[in-house]
Amino acid sequence: MGLRNNFLRLMDQYSDVYDLVFKTKDFKNSFSDLIRKDIPECIKREISLPDDIYKIKGSCGAGRWTAVPWIAIFDTRITSSAQKGIYIVYLLNKDTKKLYLTLNQGATNIAQKGDEDTKPRFSSIAIINNKETDEQLERNAVEIRNELKIAQAPYSNLINTGVTGYDMGAIYSKEYTMDSLPEDAELVKDLEDFISYYKQYYENIYRRKDNEGKKALVSVEDNGLADKEKIDQICKYIESKGFSYEDNLIENFYLSIKSKPFVILAGTSGTGKTRLIRLFAEAVGATARNGRYLQVAVKPDWSDSTDLFGHVNLNNEFVPGAIIKFIKDAQENIVYPYFLCLDEMNLARVEYYLSEFLSVIETREIDEHGKIVTDALIPKSCYWGDKNAERTYGGLVFPENLYVVGTVNMDETTFPFSRKVLDRANTIEFSYVDLLPLFQNNNEIVGMQELTNDIFKANYLNIMHCADKAEYVVQICEKLQEINSILRECEMHFGYRVRDEIVFYMLNRKSADILSEDEAFDNEIMQKILPRIQGSGIAVKDMLCRLFSEVCAGEYDGMNGSSDSEQMKDYITKHNCTYIKSAEKIRFMVRRFEEDGFTSYWL
Repeated sequence: MGLRNNFLRLMDQYSDVYDLVFKTKDFKNSFSDLIRKDIPECIKREISLPDDIYKIKGSCGAGRWTAVPWIAIFDTRITSSAQKGIYIVYLLNKDTKKLYLTLNQGATNIAQKGDEDTKPRFSSIAIINNKETDEQLERNAVEIRNELKIAQAPYSNLINTGVTGYDMGAIYSKEYTMDSLPEDAELVKDLEDFISYYKQYYENIYRRKDNEGKKALVSVEDNGLADKEKIDQICKYIESKGFSYEDNLIENFYLSIKSKPFVILAGTSGTGKTRLIRLFAEAVGATARNGRYLQVAVKPDWSDSTDLFGHVNLNNEFVPGAIIKFIKDAQENIVYPYFLCLDEMNLARVEYYLSEFLSVIETREIDEHGKIVTDALIPKSCYWGDKNAERTYGGLVFPENLYVVGTVNMDETTFPFSRKVLDRANTIEFSYVDLLPLFQNNNEIVGMQELTNDIFKANYLNIMHCADKAEYVVQICEKLQEINSILRECEMHFGYRVRDEIVFYMLNRKSADILSEDEAFDNEIMQKILPRIQGSGIAVKDMLCRLFSEVCAGEYDGMNGSSDSEQMKDYITKHNCTYIKSAEKIRFMVRRFEEDGFTSYWL
């Protein structure tokens, strides 16, 4: 049966069946299948809606039958319950036999405490009794209509279902009688219109709702400042919190996460790695209180991804992992950046518990709408038939507004990184510590900025995205070719992924006009190339000496393969090296080789 015939049966027979049910106490009457099964399935056949977002449900009551049966369409990003949020719902007045198609509000939560799905955006009056609940619902309906401003959309405050919560909560509505019920094509068109209103509500209101009462700090609006000025504001915010970081570290961190949403902060324990991530996120409006910052402590026994993503229990029910709900929230609120901190991430082997994550990052591509999309984070087979979980998390991807930052302490208690991990991250080393507190700034109030994801979203995912800047890209690649020819001698040369990400970093630097050309390239040698180098053969030392003399030192040509770390130190002291940080690091690695017969980037 089509929609029209199903609705006619519902409108014509429900009142009689309702009376019969209460007379016989047969609350399992088969007529309920029409509402709970037949009409929802009919809607699914007629209207194409993504299963991972929309849920269709019909009800004639839980246990006892209700006087107003309903069939609802929920956008699960907003709500999956008729008690709260905004949703589309067909409502029947069994006595008048009128059917109403409405965009409506859940009234139960408003009556109890004020609906959290609408209250932050609209009025926040405390609800005490039914009259005040009805007034609140009506105010919400008016305010939502005024915000959406959909021309000629049908609405009425005069719908009469017999339940005032439904009547007052109706934002838009259309009335059908048995005599005026149109054919299927028009019913489908009406429903598609309401789905359009629903989508506009999600895009224009729900996603923009603020987090009043959840922010602990003063907010500075994004008022058209240039990227450079926004980064400068972030630096001032972090400094005002009493934390001092090496010159241009914040700028480097920003360029790193913009170039690739996976960054590793490495170094001595207690140098402020975790605090930097938290303060940086806080400075742009992403906090633990508003749900846009999450810190997860990595456990030594993690040997696969189940602790992060989830597992199936003995009852074949999917149990979400530590980060899955956070990622889902990020995907549903794509306007703002989300920061995930994996604290002490190398207490377990990163390539074991993060392997799926690292692989999915590499599937990123830009679709025809300019959105960054990826493969699914969790394959359907992982749900083991748990349809609820599959509907909830089946469409989960690596969203374009998610930034993963790991902290690592390099000591005997932790695991080293594989090249699979190093190739996919910018690795920023922490060695600078300034123990003098900045009391002179403690009276300065520096507010957080409520920045959208636009400033962080990657501009390039493929080298061909840089075709309009070909001349500059070729200059960078020529430098990388020179470095790679030296690394090749020890089979430590890098591939296209490292090349591309260094190019993206340099292009982002140029676009934002932060850091000098040489300082930015110095960072990338430190972060993408040197961490790969380790070994005990004399060829490794010779390779490091060539990198120092031919790439980093500038005009120095006095090594000839026989110079040691003291000669490097003397040169660095007396001359201006082109890439000073990399030169210093290479000197450290050569000295370590001379002392231990083995060297690596890590302390």
